[in-house]
Amino acid sequence: MFSPKGISEIVLVVKDVGRAAAFYQEVVGLKVDQRVDENWCWLWAGAPGAPQRIGLTTGPLSYGAEHIRGPMHFALRLEPEELPAAMAHLRAKGIEMEGPVRFEDWDARSIYFDDLDGNRVEFCALPVPQPSRVA
Repeated sequence: MFSPKGISEIVLVVKDVGRAAAFYQEVVGLKVDQRVDENWCWLWAGAPGAPQRIGLTTGPLSYGAEHIRGPMHFALRLEPEELPAAMAHLRAKGIEMEGPVRFEDWDARSIYFDDLDGNRVEFCALPVPQPSRVA
């Protein structure tokens, strides 16, 4: 048997990797792991060194994913007390956002905004996730 340990990576197809990397650093607050070349960049999706990463590429993807194109949606978890600061940061950067949206069953609140390529980014203010009550 095996048990997945979480998401390893998410890869976004973008028009300009340098421009997208700057957005994810300055607006989303992610740190660069590796800038491979002008067509590929890896960002840490959490603390540097954590296994989750976000890749930015102009494409095409490989290994059975050549057909994939954006936009897509993904969420980054925040501590609940961090949400007001994240909202203020996005406002200061001139980023339009939706929310906060409340999810009663998770005791979570989320805000949503688009990156420069139309990918939908979510900051989800969520206490430490608990296993679902529904199996």
